[in-house]
Amino acid sequence: MLRTYLIAGIIILILVLGGYWQNSYISESTYTLTEKLVNVEEQIRAKSWDNANQEIENFSQDWNGIKKFWCILLDHQEIDEIELSLIRLKQYIRENETVLSLGEVSALRLLVDHIADKGMITLQNIF
Repeated sequence: MLRTYLIAGIIILILVLGGYWQNSYISESTYTLTEKLVNVEEQIRAKSWDNANQEIENFSQDWNGIKKFWCILLDHQEIDEIELSLIRLKQYIRENETVLSLGEVSALRLLVDHIADKGMITLQNIF
């Protein structure tokens, strides 16, 4: 009987620690991606298109690494939405479209931030 409780306790502990690690990883990677997008936005506002293109490529490289783990942890629909927004943003930057680029970088930041907010354990997410 005691052995059963011990095994159940260990399993619960592993699940809680795994959930904590997942939440921590998603928060850290979201912060990294958001900071990259802020840099992209600054370059767009300055109309420095070569730098904006370089910054979005840096973001894209980081995103491709993070996406591999996020595919395991998160809903694929949200990842697909980020992918679509990223493709649009790259094209807007290539075409030097200030207004469309700024709108899309804001939408992309919202999509990335939403993932971290959704994963946090709060009363709003529970009920």
